[in-house]
Amino acid sequence: MFVTLATPHYPPRNIGGVEFYVQSLARWLHQQGHRVEVVCVEQIEYGPFPRVNARVDPAEGFPVHRLTVRWRKGPLGLRDRFDHPAMELWFKAYFHSRRPDVFHLHSGYLLTVSPLRAAMKMGIPTVVSLHDFWFLCAHHTLLRPSGQVCPGPEDPAGCAYCWLSQGRRYRWMEQGLARLGVAHPHLQAGRLLRPWPFFRPWAQIMAERLRTTMRVLNQASAIHVPSRFIQRSYQEFGMREEGVHLIRNFTSLDRARPADRRDPTVFHVVYIGQIAPHKGIHVLIEGVRRAKAALGDEGGHRLRLTIYGDDRTFPAYRARLQQLIGADPTIRLAGSLPREQLEEALAKADVLALPSVWAENAPLVALEALALGVPVLASAIGGLPEIVQHGVSGWLVPPGDAKAIADLLVRWIREPEALEQLRAHARPVFTFEEAMKSILQLYQEVWRIPSHSDVSAPIREPMRERQT
Repeated sequence: MFVTLATPHYPPRNIGGVEFYVQSLARWLHQQGHRVEVVCVEQIEYGPFPRVNARVDPAEGFPVHRLTVRWRKGPLGLRDRFDHPAMELWFKAYFHSRRPDVFHLHSGYLLTVSPLRAAMKMGIPTVVSLHDFWFLCAHHTLLRPSGQVCPGPEDPAGCAYCWLSQGRRYRWMEQGLARLGVAHPHLQAGRLLRPWPFFRPWAQIMAERLRTTMRVLNQASAIHVPSRFIQRSYQEFGMREEGVHLIRNFTSLDRARPADRRDPTVFHVVYIGQIAPHKGIHVLIEGVRRAKAALGDEGGHRLRLTIYGDDRTFPAYRARLQQLIGADPTIRLAGSLPREQLEEALAKADVLALPSVWAENAPLVALEALALGVPVLASAIGGLPEIVQHGVSGWLVPPGDAKAIADLLVRWIREPEALEQLRAHARPVFTFEEAMKSILQLYQEVWRIPSHSDVSAPIREPMRERQT
């Protein structure tokens, strides 16, 4: 079978959850004797007209097409981010020359819906993996620039204002309405701006965005979801119910648990992930500090927190974390953790903490920790409760609740047997081989089904203009 995988990024330049997933899948397919090629976005540039250039990287042993994509600025640039004419032309030429048996898109972020449309027009079976919220949200996170969690695309004017408020000059309106006690100030700001000529194109294109992305998504041969949570989130806004396949994220190649390398004189909490406000690291630091204060001389000195992640993306948040840490040498920002050092870092951890205030989908690092026998302390939000069995393999706390984190840490330090019970039950949720065989079976199913995609077919309208 010949499979083309498309992903926003691909290692070595970017190494995140989606990149690791696609690289693992591509290498496994290649090892199993299947023909595989990868398409990713390497660079973004801006100019007066959209354009796509590509170079082929053979380093993996199979072709990786690394794209340089040009976007326009202004409202047309917003359209280029979800429906890129040059991207569709490039993929049409690619599919015409390669003719893969299956095309698998891993999120539309950076890639847009254009590759899917090109594949459908050529009768190539398509699979879409919903690793994030890109088909619903231009930010792909359902997070506003203010850091607030968004419930979904309720109004195109609100979404347009949310997009523009990435620039500070637009934030004053939302901040002012919030001070006046107005509910949903970003929606109200969008409605107030809707009559203005400069704002109208942004709102119109944002409405067009959701219609386009959900229409094309619903015409894929199969939709892959790694959690029931993200399936429910999408179906609330118009995703079809049939042809949706739940295949859990995997850990990595099956292996024996490494030797326990914990230091018995300390209690070591580890965070591994993005250094960003929605990850709730500030809540974790506050929880650790409260636990230290509650333990006092009894055991506060034993508690350690190591935070792994690239802290260059959000410098203001990094400064906030450094201010919270102060001069405490037991709380450390340790920088990025190379993939090959993940196992070693987890082997030294008593617990992995995922204190997100945002609805995580199915984070791979939680699965890796459980596979290595490390309990997970996580927020009870998004898809995390599907991974962490509360009171069995880890513990779930309300998002944003530093006191709950502190109380739990104090309990585990005073009653170490409680944590050891969790450690004994931490095990892989879904193995690498199980996941790979399930994905291959899905490919074989869509390959056998003739493609009858009609990219112009209507779907239930997921976004409505609301009357003020």
